[in-house]
Amino acid sequence: MNKTIDVVRYFTGKTSFGWGSSAEQTEKLKNEIETADAVVIGAGAGLSTAAGLTYSGERFQKYFFDFAEKYGIRDMYSGGFYPFPEDETRWAWWARHIYYNRYIDAPKPVYRDLHELVKDKDYFVITTNVECI
Repeated sequence: MNKTIDVVRYFTGKTSFGWGSSAEQTEKLKNEIETADAVVIGAGAGLSTAAGLTYSGERFQKYFFDFAEKYGIRDMYSGGFYPFPEDETRWAWWARHIYYNRYIDAPKPVYRDLHELVKDKDYFVITTNVECI
């Protein structure tokens, strides 16, 4: 994180992140977004998890119970590496995986809230996530 702040300082000559209370930092960040010409958002698995896109537990059981019962798969991540016995089953797995992780809205409004913050800006999202932000 400190390297990121150094990069921000290098390009902008200032930064609003790192000092003050959480509320003060949030207000400073809000101001930075409002006054920025463009915004680059870097995201990873933590954002997906915060949005409720978990790959195991209740969500996995709800959508992949049949694969869990038949093949002993315990989560969506490891299921992507499972040696399914035929192509049809492997593609059934991936079709469902893609559907629930790309085309169905996340359980929590994290992505919508983030989009609301930057929708009127020139913005770019770079992510390690497989779902759509």
